[in-house]
Amino acid sequence: MTKCFAVPIIALAVALLCAPRLAAQSGAAQTKTTQDHARPLWNSVPPLKSAYSTWKSKPAPKRDLSGIWDAAEADGGRQVSGNLGHLALYPAGKEMKENRGRRPDEYGGGTLGGHEDETGIANPLPYTPEGLAALKLNKPSGPGVRQVPIEETNDPLAVCDPAGFPYMEMYELRTIELVQTPKQVIYLNQYYGGRRVIWTDGRDLPKDPDPRFYGYSVGHWVDDYTFVVETTGINERTWLDHAGRPHSDQLRVEERFHRVDGDNMQLTVTIYDPKMYSEPWVALNKFPLHRMPDDFDIPEQLCSPVDVAAYNKAVNGATVSGPEKK
Repeated sequence: MTKCFAVPIIALAVALLCAPRLAAQSGAAQTKTTQDHARPLWNSVPPLKSAYSTWKSKPAPKRDLSGIWDAAEADGGRQVSGNLGHLALYPAGKEMKENRGRRPDEYGGGTLGGHEDETGIANPLPYTPEGLAALKLNKPSGPGVRQVPIEETNDPLAVCDPAGFPYMEMYELRTIELVQTPKQVIYLNQYYGGRRVIWTDGRDLPKDPDPRFYGYSVGHWVDDYTFVVETTGINERTWLDHAGRPHSDQLRVEERFHRVDGDNMQLTVTIYDPKMYSEPWVALNKFPLHRMPDDFDIPEQLCSPVDVAAYNKAVNGATVSGPEKK
């Protein structure tokens, strides 16, 4: 029996902890209909992806990102197997063909993991030797080719450390809020309470910064609808994504927010880290974000060590089982 969770334990714990409160506050008297979508006024729930195609959008305002933006789950915002550009999964059918006659639990295949590195995944990353060595030190809980039993993971999120950046965008990208002031864009992420300040007053990035979980960010407009952000000084304790991709103190992240129209925006995230990767690579490519109404109430989803400990105790020993050996 293979002792691996197919669902990240913290995400499941947060979902379970939040569910009773969400249900209690979403009665019929507490709903509002906007763009043909009925939602609770408190702890609002975004519409399904299919609903967005029916919305009629106005042209985008110039040089304006402000608003509440949803990353639809159907678009892949959860990213449990690594960032969307480089999922830590094998191409469909590859393992069955190469391991014909063997059970998945015998060769550590599929989402049961067990592999030391990511050789053979559909879109491999350009690791340097140092980057590959760093990758092997990280033990993700999957699902993915390298996942380990949940009790063996060293994912910082498993002990309620801050998600940090860009982990906050490359795993569990849900509903975010962007607040624009004359000198800043303030970025609020509901998952783990991530908060960033992106300075727009023309300052340079610091040369030798004390590391921060969310780094140091500056942004500027390259045209009326495209806002580019550069972030450095990110704490090396953080991961890049849920597949345990590493980074060094040389990490630089570029975000491009492109406003398509009044209700739609695209986010592209590019990773630059010459110590860990031999060339830059794209983690998110024109990922769609959908603008929510201004009275959309974002639920609180924080990691509580006390609640996580209680959850771990309650589910101790729960497994996803492979075929029993005969």
